[in-house]
Amino acid sequence: MRFGIWHPIESAATVAPDAPGVLQTRAEGVLDYERGLSAMVFYAHSGTEENLRAYVTGRGAAALRRAAAAGARWIRFAEAAEPAPAFDELMAAFTERFGSTPLANRAKSA
Repeated sequence: MRFGIWHPIESAATVAPDAPGVLQTRAEGVLDYERGLSAMVFYAHSGTEENLRAYVTGRGAAALRRAAAAGARWIRFAEAAEPAPAFDELMAAFTERFGSTPLANRAKSA
């Protein structure tokens, strides 16, 4: 899985791919996690039959607003034919490295 370039989070609806996949958001600076510092604020994924553009403008819109409220300023995307396993892998790696899930993933998300 390869992530694209970072975009301002407010442009998510226009830059999200028309393909299924995962996304990550980051803050301008680093956040203090249990086992280190990371700028990552939120990870999410579309459904297998849902493209990322539909996700960010539909069922994921509220989660992106929460991520922005938690400090996310940038977003990027990675296309994935099977988004859920790709997301699970990202979350497991983040949690193992930093000792917790990303800040905005702790809140109820869509």
